[in-house]
Amino acid sequence: MYQEELIIQEVNGAPCEIRMTRKNVKRMTLRIDRQGNPCLSVPLRATRADIWKFMMSCSDWLARNVGKREFFTLPDRLHDGDEVFLLGEPRKLMIRSAARTSMTFVSGAAVLYLRDAGDPEKAASAYEKALKELALSVFQERLSRYADVIPERFGMPRIKIRKMTSRWGSANQTTNEIHLSLFLIKAPLDCIDSVVLHEAVHFTHMDHGTEFYEMLLDRMPDYKQRSTKLKEYARK
Repeated sequence: MYQEELIIQEVNGAPCEIRMTRKNVKRMTLRIDRQGNPCLSVPLRATRADIWKFMMSCSDWLARNVGKREFFTLPDRLHDGDEVFLLGEPRKLMIRSAARTSMTFVSGAAVLYLRDAGDPEKAASAYEKALKELALSVFQERLSRYADVIPERFGMPRIKIRKMTSRWGSANQTTNEIHLSLFLIKAPLDCIDSVVLHEAVHFTHMDHGTEFYEMLLDRMPDYKQRSTKLKEYARK
């Protein structure tokens, strides 16, 4: 038997809705669902005082993760005029009819073209497809700027886009590939560069030892500042 209700708690200075479910469990648990929403499970007989005490103990965790999970999600419905976040900036989304799915930028707005422009779910699907194409194009161009740190025997590693949420990227010398998170395309270019360079350096130094960071910081002295900036954007 499940009993659901919404509770409100302030997170990062704003009201946050938390879906609470009473169920046959022994302890309280708090998680973030795939849509970025916090969900609380509590025992059937948990008192309001117990729930309040538990939620207060989770305040810092919520502050760190609610915004982060929102950053690592994509909309399941999109309408003309909605706002999307790309390359570090909020942009108005303009949806237009066309035979082929694509996305361009005009005066700070993102213009999405697709066959069924009036269908919000198909628009969201087309947006994800166009976003992957944009991410691949941008990431490849940024990687080309740091080709000098990659040993010649590797040439230019292939970039593959993944919907990763636990890491920004990974490098694999064996397959000569760099995997990058699709959600990185939401970040500013200087933050994207910090991730791309980080993975490129792994083709010389696979671990995170002293030599790895010496090479990384020699090529990008403000790497740590960019990394911190990226973490801040992931919480927006």
